[in-house]
Amino acid sequence: MSEWDTLTKDDINEIQISFVKLKGKQQEAGDLLYKHLFESSPDVAKIFKNDIKEQAQLFMKMMKTVVDGLNNVHILMAGLQELGGRHREYGVTPYQYKYFGESLMFSLEKTLGNDFGEKTKIAWGKLYDVLEKVMRRE
Repeated sequence: MSEWDTLTKDDINEIQISFVKLKGKQQEAGDLLYKHLFESSPDVAKIFKNDIKEQAQLFMKMMKTVVDGLNNVHILMAGLQELGGRHREYGVTPYQYKYFGESLMFSLEKTLGNDFGEKTKIAWGKLYDVLEKVMRRE
């Protein structure tokens, strides 16, 4: 699980504290993410068949699971690998992962405001890089 080694205890702490600060704002964060994603990469919209508000809720629930599991990443691996397999079936491309990561960061920055400082931004960037690597691994 070497990709997880890039996340330090401080990174995990930053991520978990900032995610707690999203409480009550998770739908807003999810909605912003998908709005930004579809504006920056319109071709991605065709992948999503469900209501986008529902998709935003599902994504934020998944992120809560990930954030809560960062101190025991082995429990996350099977679910993330399965999710990655589904994304391959949907035809998600490497550049679409890139746009999704950018949209996630945009959403967190807009939703958290001043609580999304440089340390927090770096920590979330590292987390997204790890998640992408795990999910894209075949």
